[in-house]
Amino acid sequence: MTGETPIRSLRDDALFVSANGIGQGHLTRQLAVARRLPTGVTAAFLTMSYSASIVRDLGFAVHVLPHHHLTGEAPDVWNARLAEEIELLLDARASRTLIYDVNFVFDGVIEVLRRRRDLRSVWIRRAMWPQHHAAYLGAGVHFSEIVEPGEFAESYDNGPTVLARERVTAVSPVLLLDPDERMEREAARAALGLPPEATIVLLDIARASSQALSERHRQIDALLSQHGVHAVELNSALAAAAERTSHRPGHSRLTLYPAYRFSRAFDAMIVRASYNTFHENIAGAVPTLFVPDEAVDMDRQVDRARFAADNGLGLLCRLDAPEADMRAAVATLLDTDARARLTAACAAFVAERGGWQNGADDVAGMIMPPSVQERLRPVK
Repeated sequence: MTGETPIRSLRDDALFVSANGIGQGHLTRQLAVARRLPTGVTAAFLTMSYSASIVRDLGFAVHVLPHHHLTGEAPDVWNARLAEEIELLLDARASRTLIYDVNFVFDGVIEVLRRRRDLRSVWIRRAMWPQHHAAYLGAGVHFSEIVEPGEFAESYDNGPTVLARERVTAVSPVLLLDPDERMEREAARAALGLPPEATIVLLDIARASSQALSERHRQIDALLSQHGVHAVELNSALAAAAERTSHRPGHSRLTLYPAYRFSRAFDAMIVRASYNTFHENIAGAVPTLFVPDEAVDMDRQVDRARFAADNGLGLLCRLDAPEADMRAAVATLLDTDARARLTAACAAFVAERGGWQNGADDVAGMIMPPSVQERLRPVK
């Protein structure tokens, strides 16, 4: 009808853009923010992640663009296509805000930000960078705002982002779920089909490296050598079908997302010190043995794990630890009194910080489009 306001102009939309990391960290942080956006703000995702289906399963529109390492395109050709895909989505959804969560900013994203000066752009830039990523920081000039999710281990961060915070808004740690959104122990065990009385340990350390795969086998052997222990291995989203089952007594494999919802089912965990898992387990007071991924391009997981170990919040075992040290760490994790101490220390640590606060709430409020801010402004 002539003169009628188009429906899309009544809607505020945010476009989340992320790459494919080793895990699901970037995508999970964005989902943490998206699920907390105020009523009336819609969200869609453009991602290169192999785990794109988790976005769809949580009810958001998702568009997948494989990285040029998979497509075989030349980087400049692929970046031009990335820019085109982003702009098509911005136009189709009338998006007013772009939220980016990747440490490296692709040329295609920068081109979009150069063309669209009126687009609000937010870079969610996690800390704990390796020093050789310092050159990536310059891309921050293209964004309207930079947000840094909080780090419990901030005092151990010696990376390049520490000296590049002049335009950064720091928030509390950003997690998809709050600790009180988790299922209770009995219900979680029943939902997962786990034995109700066993000492159950979740294991999630394996990635592509042969060293990590070897350590996975060592840890499982150490767990299963103990009477009454059941080891649950968390499947990668990319695991082949043949790898999703186990025929060893006391060992099972599960595919869970978000796994944190079920964390009370487990007496302890042996996991990497990735951003999400590290903060989930400390905030949720889960007794944990951290096995940091120390691959050259990863965030500084070993510094998070050191912080936890030095402050009694977790145990530390590096991938190259001698067999005796690894088995000693596992034995400590299986000790009831040691687990109780870890649980109490984590609870005290969070309480000393004023209790759990999810930075995703703050980020969702910050990226609220101006029209929504106007609607929510109190009437004087």
